[in-house]
Amino acid sequence: MRRLTLFAALVLLSVPAAAAAQVRLMAGAGLSTPIGDFGDAAEAGWHGMAGLQLGVPAIPIALRADGGYHKFGQAAANPSSSMLSGALSLVLNLPGVGLVPYILGGVGSYRTSLDVAGVDAVSDSGFHGAFGVNIGALGFGGFGEVRLVNVSRSSGDARFVTATLGLRL
Repeated sequence: MRRLTLFAALVLLSVPAAAAAQVRLMAGAGLSTPIGDFGDAAEAGWHGMAGLQLGVPAIPIALRADGGYHKFGQAAANPSSSMLSGALSLVLNLPGVGLVPYILGGVGSYRTSLDVAGVDAVSDSGFHGAFGVNIGALGFGGFGEVRLVNVSRSSGDARFVTATLGLRL
């Protein structure tokens, strides 16, 4: 009985520490490449992102919220554009040793601005999917991710691919 009580106390004391170890801050940057019709209207650019990922202890599933800024280049006679994004994703970590691959999918809100005076920014919703790899241990490491984003617009969908390298704490 005494051993069982001691074991239960140790388990209960370790649960908050294990849960706290599942919160990750993330920051990264990389390339944003428009594709399809959006690729005809804009050139490749860059992006920066920051996010927070909350894992579920003992289950390879996490919830991620992230925000980003994308700057696309000018194509022919079209103005350059920028986009603010906010996304919520479900992350599934796949088995791995050293390198931990993952897939994710989610929804987001995207606010697009054209670099033209007098033109208002437009907000639209969209969805995304990605494949990435985490590396590191003890709560600190890096990640690489390739994401396909589809922004649903009344004038037609805007699609782009991001390639991100970043750090996670």
